[in-house]
Amino acid sequence: MDLHLKDRIVLVTGGSRGIGSAICEAFAAEGAAVAFTYVHSRDKAEALSVRLQSDCGARVMCMAADMSSEAEILAMIENVEQSMGTIDILVNNAAVCPSGPITSYTGEDWERTFATNVTGMFIASREVVRRLQEKQKGGAIVNIASQAAFRGSTTGHLPYDSSKGAMVSFTVGLAREVSACGIRVNAVAPGLVRTEMVARTWEERKERYLQNIPIHRIAEPREIADVVAFLASDRAGYITGATIDASGGMMMR
Repeated sequence: MDLHLKDRIVLVTGGSRGIGSAICEAFAAEGAAVAFTYVHSRDKAEALSVRLQSDCGARVMCMAADMSSEAEILAMIENVEQSMGTIDILVNNAAVCPSGPITSYTGEDWERTFATNVTGMFIASREVVRRLQEKQKGGAIVNIASQAAFRGSTTGHLPYDSSKGAMVSFTVGLAREVSACGIRVNAVAPGLVRTEMVARTWEERKERYLQNIPIHRIAEPREIADVVAFLASDRAGYITGATIDASGGMMMR
């Protein structure tokens, strides 16, 4: 299916590895121009950039940006606009995920998680919406939430789980606000995905997790990326304010 994404300008936050890099690959394969950010993984970001250009012939730019910093987010948006043009599609993927029981967290841990996962998403979305409205253009925002927004985590990620719940509410609220402008806002709630973030936990608890996944396997990053690309495309033109369950049946909602 042609998703009609050729030459669309896409910004993916936290795109250097895991689900983020798969999302970048999915859009590049569809002919989109892809900008993505990283924080610490410069080598992986540069390698991904080279791969997307050589394999897909895509226009690509990567840049360091801390999504907990408003100044860096504003600079990120400006850099993409000057280098590539107005952003058509924003994928809010960057996130931090501290681990431990509630008694182990400090206020700073909580605030840092929300600053990156929620406030950073808000600022990036605000700036993209502002520019689309100024140019009277439609567009799409896709937020990467989590099944933990609905189920919580059995391994202790309360700040992360709570931030993803806020992301789901943000998705609904913003979708209602901007739908008349031709801007669609949706979210994807993955379950367990084969990434660096879950690798150790998966190996330690594989059999326990498999009992809770009706499809009885872990997801590959590209499977989530394909859902994101579809939601961002005109093929999903009648979907907004939705959170798509991509959890292998863990939620079935």
